[in-house]
Order: sequence, then structure tokens, then C-alpha cells
Amino acid sequence: MPFIELNERKKETAMTVGEVYRYIDSRAPFSLQDSFDNSGLLVGSMAATVTKIAVCLDITGKTAGEAAMQGAELIVSHHPVIFHKLSCIDPSNPVNILIKNGINAICAHTNVDMAKEGISDMMLELLDIKGETAVLQPVHKNGMGYGRIARLDFAADAASLAAMCKKAFHCRTIRYYDSGRVIKTVGVCSGAGGSEEDVANAAVKGCDALITGDVKHSGFIEALNRGITLIDAGHFHTENIICGKLAAELEAALGVETFICENSRDIVSYC
Repeated sequence: MPFIELNERKKETAMTVGEVYRYIDSRAPFSLQDSFDNSGLLVGSMAATVTKIAVCLDITGKTAGEAAMQGAELIVSHHPVIFHKLSCIDPSNPVNILIKNGINAICAHTNVDMAKEGISDMMLELLDIKGETAVLQPVHKNGMGYGRIARLDFAADAASLAAMCKKAFHCRTIRYYDSGRVIKTVGVCSGAGGSEEDVANAAVKGCDALITGDVKHSGFIEALNRGITLIDAGHFHTENIICGKLAAELEAALGVETFICENSRDIVSYC
């Protein structure tokens, strides 16, 4: 996400939810969000005052409760707290917790996925893969879309590339299919980009390997049939990387105290 050209701002200056929203929109326009998405201000008011911001990947009962305990008036997440139609809101629902505690929620989802210098660009940066890139899956007429394609300045094999991903994204485990081919061109797509269609698209685009998350069995079989290495680094781990950058640069740009929720973590256990 292109949080650059930061603005100086005194911390005592009043900040509104609307100002935070407009700042994010200037870097990753909400107009970029996919047709199925529900990004934007999902809880609260643009006019609400903000003195502290919480950042997380998912707004859960725990992250919402933590934001309330820390006195945050705004929580900014990647995944939308309201995605599908709500038929009821019980006491454990994060939306209920936010409303009860007067916490506003801005969710920046697929607009951040597709924006220039978005999460897929961050994946390449953390893997220390430099140089020109192309969009892996264009969505908009201007060519913007999901994922990136990049050329390595070295030849890699599946095992070494998987090890790079494990270190770069702080994964506890990596699943991958080794095609056996030398890897020079890599496709990356944060979150859930490992469907049969996604794998086929990466292969057609000339990728020797695809790095993503949420790969089902059928995705690995497609990789086998297409002769492409497929690395599943996890939905959480390929997207959680946005939180630190978002928190640090929102605070620097807007002068509002910002923190990452301690409960914004991988909740899955491994053995």
C-alpha cells in the first residue's frame, strides 16, 4: 500500500474519521474495490473524532474488545467486519461490540490488494525481489488488479523459494508443490489466490511458480498438470504484512497514536 510522501501534522490537531478515510483513499482508492467487496466506513460516522487508531487484519470480538480497552475510537482493518448480509447481531458479534463502545470501523480490503504498491508488492519487497512487475490478474480497464509477476535476478528451486517465503512472512509452516523446474519468473498474490483458475492463469502468464494462500487440493492438482511450482504461504501470513506498515505510516502521516492489536494474530494451531 503506497503510504508515502507523508505529511507533517501536530498531534494536538483534531482528527476525524473522514480525514483518515480520505487519507487511505488517496493511497488505495476505495473505488478500486472488487464488485463483491464491502470496503469503506462500515461502522460509525465520518464526523467522529479520533485520538487513537487500532489496526488489525480481522475485526474479531477480541480485536474489537482490545480496541475498546485501549481507548481507540477507530479501528482500521483489511478484512471487512461486515461482508455478507447480517440477519441478526448477537452480543458476541464484533459489530455489536464496536457500536456499544462507540468505535468506528474502516475496512480497506480489495482496494489495498489491487492498489499500486499494495500487498502483493509488499510480498515481493519482503522476498527481496526487485525490478519491473506486471499485474497477474487485471480487473479494471486501467490494468489494475490482483497479484504481481516478477523476474528473479537469480535461479531458484521450489524448496529454496518456499524457505524464503517462510522467513519473509513469518510462517510456521509452508505447503508447496515442486514442479522440478528452475524458477526465474514468479507470480505472487496475497490472501486466497490458489484456485484452479488462478494457477492456470499464472501458468499461462509464464510464471514458473505462484506464491499465494488458501490453496485447495484441486489447486495443487492444477499445478501438477500445468507444470508450475505452487507455494501456499497462508492467507493470514501473506496479508498480515500490511498491518505494521499501515499502523506506522498512518501515525506518521496523520499524527494520531496508532497501534497494532495484539489479538491480530494467526489463531490456527500447528503440530
